[in-house]
Order: sequence, then structure tokens, then C-alpha cells
Amino acid sequence: MRREVTTTVRVKLHSLTERKARLVEREYGAFQDAVHGDDVNLYSATKQQAGKVRSNKNPRNDTEQPIVLRNDCITIEHDEDTVLSSWWFKLPVYNPEKERGDSIWVPVHVPEKDTHLLEDKCICDSELVYRDDEWYVHLVCNRSVAVADEYDDVLAVDMGAKWIAVSTFLSDRDTQFHGAEVRRVREHYKQLRKSIGKAKVRSGARVIKRLGDKESRTVEHELHQVANELITRARERNAIIVFGDMTGLHFDIDEGRYVNDKIHKMPYAKMANILTYKAHLDGRECVPIKEYDTSVTCWRCGSQHTSREVQGRVECHDCGLDDNADKNGATNIGKRAVGKNIQSPLSTAGAVVAQPETQVVLKGTNDEMEPANSPDDVELTLSEGNPRR
Repeated sequence: MRREVTTTVRVKLHSLTERKARLVEREYGAFQDAVHGDDVNLYSATKQQAGKVRSNKNPRNDTEQPIVLRNDCITIEHDEDTVLSSWWFKLPVYNPEKERGDSIWVPVHVPEKDTHLLEDKCICDSELVYRDDEWYVHLVCNRSVAVADEYDDVLAVDMGAKWIAVSTFLSDRDTQFHGAEVRRVREHYKQLRKSIGKAKVRSGARVIKRLGDKESRTVEHELHQVANELITRARERNAIIVFGDMTGLHFDIDEGRYVNDKIHKMPYAKMANILTYKAHLDGRECVPIKEYDTSVTCWRCGSQHTSREVQGRVECHDCGLDDNADKNGATNIGKRAVGKNIQSPLSTAGAVVAQPETQVVLKGTNDEMEPANSPDDVELTLSEGNPRR
């Protein structure tokens, strides 16, 4: 089985001559004017991209947008024989001296860990970014990778407001909590924004400039760390990863300003994207699962006669379950992934996956194999075959 994986490689421009630096600065400034509606001279393909950015994003006048570089107009090449740099990037620009589109070759630094990506000739539309007085090109690389067809367990992931991710193995409910730092960072910058609002205009402006996009970069770093932890857990048991799909789930809920701010602004979609592509790079499947009713259903007896008098605990009034609420939700996500109705008890013992198409099969208490009930719900295919031991 194969999946498409998109990875961004950040390469840094360096050692620009004065002429090349002027052309890059001119192109960047002209692109900002074009994005905000001005008629300027730009490389023709770049001018078309500016129009798309303007119509799709409708950016504010006080913002800067990275230049979108069409993939058929850019090239990156490796040459060990050049002294200045072993990597060179062809950047499309408008040349005012020639009064037409042109291109320049600029030296770039490519991280050693990413060099193999640029040799696959799989570069898509990319971006030229100006940050901290340096020029970067964010190269978007798209390629096909192989993922396994058979797994020995299921790692179910529930996303929430306190912990960005809670992961539970379906076979024995071994649970870990991930990403408390995400909430702490967001709360820290929320308080900073409050203090900026109370400060004098000039002092507030200085703080805003100093902070820049540090919050988003710090949060994204933490999300990558969480994803790495989840991949490591799944690798240890050869587990397929399933996670709760949060799309549209909370946006029609009004729980008050404080709760709304905690829930609605958590980076669930970014967490899901990072986890999915990292899992595919690791050669394992990662499947989104509908999350409705997973938090209010008892994983043990399937009853929805539950309550959460304490936010972090769920109590079942039918079977007497008293469990961590996120652990309960993750278990139900895992049950739904293997096609089990979450309102019926789950078989004990291990969970494995038979080939093909990552269909999970449950091993019953008497060693009988119990196939999934409704594979269509999660787009998994039932199959014959022996599970891995």
C-alpha cells in the first residue's frame, strides 16, 4: 500500500551578490504590492500567483505574504565542484534592465537530513520567505511512500483541551498523556497579549515586534514532539494509529468565552496533519475516525448513561465505571476504528491486523478470530488470512 506524503524543506539563501540581492528584494516588494492590488512588474508566473493569493486570502495591508513560486519555474541542483556552495537554486525574477522576466542562480544551504528529498525530483509549488533579515525558500516535496498492510495492535489517539493527545493501545489500554506544554505555551502568550492591551501604544508595539510569530513556532515544535512520541509508541508494538477526527465537532458549541477559547483555538487540524505525514514516513497507516459520542459513551458496557462531574473523569451509572475521560474516549475511538459498535462491549485480549488494507481483527478470549462489524464506516477492507503472532 502506498500513500502520498508532503514534506517542506527549508533552504537558506546565502552569499548573494549585490545585484542578486537587489533583484530578490525588488521581486519580494513588488509581490507585496501585487497581492494588495497594485499593478506592478513581476515575473509573469509569480504575478499570476499574487492574484491567487489576493483572491483566496484577501490579506490585510499591514501583512507580508511569501512569494509563491510555481514548480515549473524553479530548479535546485547539486554540484560538488563549485567552491561557494554545493547547492544552487534557480529563482525566477523580473529584470528591470531587460524589462522582462528572468532567472538567477543563488547559492543555498540545504540541511543534510533533507538532501535525499531534493534528489527525487518531486518539488511542488514553493515559497520565498523573508524572516529575521534572511532569505529562505520553503520547498514543498511530494512523494509516494509504502506503508505496511499488517499490524499487531491499535494505538488510538484522543485529542483534547488539557492534553493535545492521549494515546491508548486497544489490546491492554496502556495509556500515555502527551502535549501539556501546548496548553501552557498558549496560556502564556494569551496573558502576554492581555498585558500588551493594557500597555502604552509604543511599549505594546515593541513587545509585539519582539514576539513576532514565536508562539506559533513554539506550538508547532511541541506538536512535532508529540507526533514523534506517538510514532515511537506505535513502532514498539507494530500498531496502526487511529485518531479522533475533530473536523467541525466543537464549532457549534458555546460553552462560554473561557472554555471556547481553550477548545476552539487548539491546533487539532495541524496536529492531525503532522501525525499523519510522520506516520506515513514511518511506513504505517494513520486513519482519522469520527469522534461523535466517544466522550459520553462508556467503553466497557456501551452505555451513554454517564456523567462527568469532574472534567477529567467519566462515571457510568450502569456498570459503575470510573475512568479517565480522555482514556475512555481514546478507547472508544479504537473500537470504532476496528468496526465495533461502541455501544457494545469489546472483546478482551489482543488486537491484530490482517492483510490487505489495514483491517483490524480482534482475537477473542477463546482464541477465535472476530472480524470487524462495519468496515465501511472507516474505509477498511475485510480480509482472510492469519494475524501476526
